[in-house]
Amino acid sequence: MSVTAALPGPRASIATPRAAVWAVALALSASLAYDLWRMPVQVHDSLQEILDAQESASVAESFDRALGTTAYLRPLRIAQIKALFDLSQGRYGVAYRGFHALLMVALIVLFVRALPIDAGTDSAAAIVALTVLVGSQTFLCFLREAYPINHFLEMAVAALLALNLTLSRGGWWVDVLAGITFAAAALTLESGVLVWVVIAAAWLCGLRGVSTRGLILVSALLAGYAYLRFVYLETGLPSLSERGSGFFLERLDRDELQARFGDAPLVFYIYNVVVSFLTVLFSEPRDGMFVATRAWLDGDVDPRVYLGVGSSLAMTLLIGAAAASAWRRRASLELPDRLAFVAAAVIAANAVLAFSYTKDDIVAVAGAFYAVMAFTATRWGLRYAQSGGPIRTVVVTAALVTLATAWAVRSTGVHHIVIEHAFRTRNDWAVLPLEWQREGRWPSDARQLTLIQTLRNEALRSRIPNPNALPEWRERWYGD
Repeated sequence: MSVTAALPGPRASIATPRAAVWAVALALSASLAYDLWRMPVQVHDSLQEILDAQESASVAESFDRALGTTAYLRPLRIAQIKALFDLSQGRYGVAYRGFHALLMVALIVLFVRALPIDAGTDSAAAIVALTVLVGSQTFLCFLREAYPINHFLEMAVAALLALNLTLSRGGWWVDVLAGITFAAAALTLESGVLVWVVIAAAWLCGLRGVSTRGLILVSALLAGYAYLRFVYLETGLPSLSERGSGFFLERLDRDELQARFGDAPLVFYIYNVVVSFLTVLFSEPRDGMFVATRAWLDGDVDPRVYLGVGSSLAMTLLIGAAAASAWRRRASLELPDRLAFVAAAVIAANAVLAFSYTKDDIVAVAGAFYAVMAFTATRWGLRYAQSGGPIRTVVVTAALVTLATAWAVRSTGVHHIVIEHAFRTRNDWAVLPLEWQREGRWPSDARQLTLIQTLRNEALRSRIPNPNALPEWRERWYGD
């Protein structure tokens, strides 16, 4: 199957379905971008990075300094923070929050652009897939986390860009752009290597907008990355004592992890891979801990828990049914089936990358590709409903509408969670001087004090609703 044949042509008959999907995508991206725009730059994990950027003489110095770490190879992450700092000209919130909002728009645009929308059923499936993308628990890290750039969101954008390249008509420039995308992503976060997984899996299933030469180029860059990290720089991997993690029904701190698994880390690593995979498919566990299970055992389960686990379970079962159907007709797979194959490879690889410690953020790229699988599965479900008699049509359609509604409710809750996070962040800035003075961290340097005061003033001027004044049901259905 050629790439040209796989892509829908410019026929007038598909203009309306595509327009409907793009209208929904525009509304989603605009509302989410607005949420991010008015969110203050967070204090934790961000302020120190911005202070370090202020002290750095140049982007090149920031990049070079980041090469000396012992557990991570993320020089481009630090360089980006410095680059935006310099470009901001003192308007730090505009620079960092604006870039965050642009990344969100890019994510949704690239996601929709990768979906083949040829008919009304494709349009309906794409809209459901958008609610799965936004409603997924892993999507929340794209909104809440910023260091002060949301690099997990960057990795999802890079992976979706790679997917779009594999669906293109190809050319030398596509191969070069694929190589640049991989190099930039891999030097930003470890999950950047998923760009190679996207390209390799797409090539295997016949999506060769990135040619064989392009795959060889990206594979060579992957080998070079491995050599640079593990041989030349001897960067290594995070240790058990790097950070705390969830384990079944409890949260273990670094010392507890070292004491329990120091002699047998393989057990912990296998657990992390398995639960990371489950997190994407079933919205449980959360950060390695079976939160819903513990809440059920305690007899205190909020509606959002039933909604999250139930809708994820139902969608994953639908994906399984669609996969079984695709297997039976594997000799004549359609483009959506091939996209699902690529998505499955990304989800599996992302779970493996989370072996050293598990966290929803780490599998956020997998969460975005789970939504790609949801598109394929919903499309199959709609066509299955149409292919039978009246009873099948009514029953299957009703089930799909119920499932889509559940995911739509999950997606609407995102705005409530963003408001909560923004409100907490503004409060963090309010108490920052007292906390840092008590901890002995308050700087004496005049330039640093000016920077902190500028960021603090920006945060305190933010007009953010108090979530405590909102109806209690919002917390039970949306809170996280």
